[in-house]
Parts: sequence; C-alpha cells; structure tokens
Amino acid sequence: MCFDPKREPKEAFTSFEEATQYLEHMARVFMVRHFSYWSLALSHGQPDEVTWIATYDPAYMAYYMTHYTPLGDPAFETNAHKAGMIDWSEPSAVNPTTDAMKEAASRYGISKHGLSYHFTDGPMRNIMFSVNVDCLDEQWASEKARIIGGFCGFAHYFHKRASDLVESRRLAA
Repeated sequence: MCFDPKREPKEAFTSFEEATQYLEHMARVFMVRHFSYWSLALSHGQPDEVTWIATYDPAYMAYYMTHYTPLGDPAFETNAHKAGMIDWSEPSAVNPTTDAMKEAASRYGISKHGLSYHFTDGPMRNIMFSVNVDCLDEQWASEKARIIGGFCGFAHYFHKRASDLVESRRLAA
C-alpha cells in the first residue's frame, strides 16, 4: 500500500470523533484491522499528558488503561529513547508482559500481528502509531510487506493532522 498524503485532506481534525472516524476509514483503505495513535508528553522522563486515538473497541481501551497504560507497555519502553519499528512477532518484542497483553487484546478482537512505529515530535513528545492485521501466521510476512511502504508516511501524516487537537487538550488542562 503506497500512501499518498497529497490525495488526503490537509486540515487539522476538529474533534477526537472525526480523527477516530478517519482512522476507521483508513483501516478499510489499508485493508487492516486496526490503527492506533498515541501522543505522550513527557515530564521528567515519565508520560504526563496522554492522548490515544484508535479503532479498537472502547472496552479494550478502558481495559488497557486500567491494567497497563503506556508505563507498563514494553513497546513504549523498547522505543523510549529511539525512533523505530517493532514487529509484534519479533522475539525482542515478546516477554511475559507482552504475552499477557496479546492474550487480553485477542479477547477484544485484536490479532497478534502488527507493527508499532515510534517517533518523536520535539524533545518532550513521543508518538507511537500502530497497525494491526488479522491474518494467518504464514500470511504475516506478505501482509507486512504490503503495508509497510505506506505505514510510516501515514503515521506522520495523521500526527500532523492530530497535533492541534492534542495541543488543544494540553491547553485546556
């Protein structure tokens, strides 16, 4: 999938609902199960302001925030100090916490195949954008190859459109 931001709207999202609906639409365009966008402002190295926009079941999102939050998520800890991509199936991405998280996520329709892409926006904001694909183990390599070309560009594009929304949340606090 080659994502072309020139063909997409340029204006900032006006609401979290609009941003979520756009992610849902783009999940269909990319032919993936879910997208997830995190923006974390850091204070003394700890997440201070957290924004999460995702196509996940709201019940899963509540479960995740109750049991893990970004502080307990190995994906955030793995990429806390460097930009990069995590394939959820790579051995370095697997540990007891990750296994428990995947098991819980599967109860809410989130498959075990996905990618998380971490990048920063300035010195104090971490962004984590994830994609989830519902496929068989033997299909994952080809699915990953299909989506990876447009995934990082889409992550940056979505972040740019969501930035004003995230900033308005900070200013309102």
